[in-house]
Amino acid sequence: MTHFLRSRVSFASVVVLTGFLAFSGSGLGHHSFSAHYDIDAEVTIEGVVTDFQFINPHVLVFLDVTNAAGEIEKWIAETNSPSLFRRRGGLRADSLKAGDAITVAGHPSRVNANDLHIRLLVFPDGTEFLRNLSSQAQ
Repeated sequence: MTHFLRSRVSFASVVVLTGFLAFSGSGLGHHSFSAHYDIDAEVTIEGVVTDFQFINPHVLVFLDVTNAAGEIEKWIAETNSPSLFRRRGGLRADSLKAGDAITVAGHPSRVNANDLHIRLLVFPDGTEFLRNLSSQAQ
């Protein structure tokens, strides 16, 4: 192989490898919904909000939930990205605050105990937020 051909092959290899490395992280970072959550199961919890994070990539609600033994369990409930709610409504950055008593129903995590993906959220005033299944981020 001539020096010219080796240079072109080497340059092409670098370009392909760089492209692969640049885009492979985003593919690995976004998980399958059904791999992380049990879509055939649902749990309902009542708890007190300790933190509400209206941030990317997913909105997070942190809760203290009192179990049957009277012990406090730390739960994390997550839903779609804030950008979806900015476009379609349903949740805003000021929707919840620490101290709010809420009810959350959703699909439990297959990976982490006390994590769920929100299907239904009942606000302190009784207003219900029902996640639109057609907008589910995969």
